Amino acid sequence: MINTAKTYFYPSLTITAQGGLSDEKLSDFFNTSTLFGNIIGGLTQPIFNKGLNKQRLEIAKAQQQEYLATLKKTLLTAGNEVSNALYDYEAASEKITIRTQQLLFLQKSVDYTKALLKYTANTNYTDVLTSEQSLLAAQLSSISDRLQQLQAVVDLYRSLGGGWR
Repeated sequence: MINTAKTYFYPSLTITAQGGLSDEKLSDFFNTSTLFGNIIGGLTQPIFNKGLNKQRLEIAKAQQQEYLATLKKTLLTAGNEVSNALYDYEAASEKITIRTQQLLFLQKSVDYTKALLKYTANTNYTDVLTSEQSLLAAQLSSISDRLQQLQAVVDLYRSLGGGWR
């Protein structure tokens, strides 16, 4: 658009089908005043429209800066979305790793509590139920962690430009 605005500073010579005719008489066909007036008008028009041409150029430059700023903002937003999605995925993956260890230890706790119930009188069935309840809560949290990881994958796919219609 800037190059188009710069072309208004140059003189223009237009060729039309009229050919300088302002009358329909054949005697005025070669009248140099109308032909010369059209040529001089086309060559001097940029001089008289200099303020308008400068304004067009400044508007084009401002629009170019606006489009560049919009592009930069779009790129920063896209990068931020990708970064956030990657972070969410990594965090969910770490939670799954830790939760897997927690599930293993809670399963051992349930097994040991049941063994204690069989062999000693110091424990009761409430302790077994409490340890099983903790295991169940951890299993539900594990499912939630997996859901967060899958949502992070979907967000990453969407932020990289994928999607559905």
